[in-house]
Amino acid sequence: MMKNKETLQTMMDRRLSFLDELPSCRAALMHRIAQEEAPVMKKKMSFGLVLALVLVSLSVIALAAGLLLSPTVSAARLADQTLEKEYGITFEMQTFFGRQEEELPDGTIRVTYAGAGELETPLGVYTVDVKDNRAKASWSHDGKGTAGGYDSEAWNKVQLEQMLADSRDPQSKKMYMDKAEELHAKAHPVEADDKTSEPQEDFESYYARREEEKSGALNARKLSEEEMIAVGREFIITNFELSDQEAARLELYTNSFEAGENTWYETVNGKPCFLVEYLLDEESYANQPIHSETEERHNSYYKIYVNVETGVIEQYECNSGLGGIG
Repeated sequence: MMKNKETLQTMMDRRLSFLDELPSCRAALMHRIAQEEAPVMKKKMSFGLVLALVLVSLSVIALAAGLLLSPTVSAARLADQTLEKEYGITFEMQTFFGRQEEELPDGTIRVTYAGAGELETPLGVYTVDVKDNRAKASWSHDGKGTAGGYDSEAWNKVQLEQMLADSRDPQSKKMYMDKAEELHAKAHPVEADDKTSEPQEDFESYYARREEEKSGALNARKLSEEEMIAVGREFIITNFELSDQEAARLELYTNSFEAGENTWYETVNGKPCFLVEYLLDEESYANQPIHSETEERHNSYYKIYVNVETGVIEQYECNSGLGGIG
């Protein structure tokens, strides 16, 4: 029984550790607890606080059932898993790619992973089509030779593993970047400027449009920022299977500095969202021991876009930052 009690205590400590970063929410919770302990007090917790705690305690179940995820996010999660299973491309390797999701007319959600910049030439594009909870993956370099290290025409997980190691040294990183530029130049000879290209949106118009979108998302908000931060944090812990040690080291970046009221609000796929951003990087625990190889795997920058009206996760991003790209 004591063991079960200790396990429950550990679980609750982790689930409620986000309150350390939200002093106002912690203060409110402690105040409510004090009221509940006093028999003469009749007040109850606010609906918003109750909802936040319910979301925290039940989000693991909800995530497993897909109840808090948009169809796009559910497809992206399955695509990430399929990409690793079929091609060995881990989420750390995704630092060298850009991921995009697109819903096709037949209901299929196509998730593409394109090599960033000139790296697209050797890394190619991975495509995962998801429909009815089934995924089919392909690679633009399927059938091409991948032997020969960075001299190979196509780079797969072998080169990507080497790139992750080389990224820690500027000279080694320059070697594979120079080789990628060489392969790109060979595949895409310099062409004359296309004078028929459409004019780009000017800065003032872009800024005005962005402000309108961000303010629109803010004005549509029905959940508190504390509630959405709790949802985003739990998604990170659960989706990326963080250990208790890793979860404790997550550093909240959202609202970590003074900014405009709509700074953390965005419109994603036409939905009003709040950006929950957490950091877990080497510097944050450089002097702390690594308990296993898997812990280092989670050095990352997490961005979770939470629907301000429903609490649904509309989009997520994770970048290991090892490649210094993205």
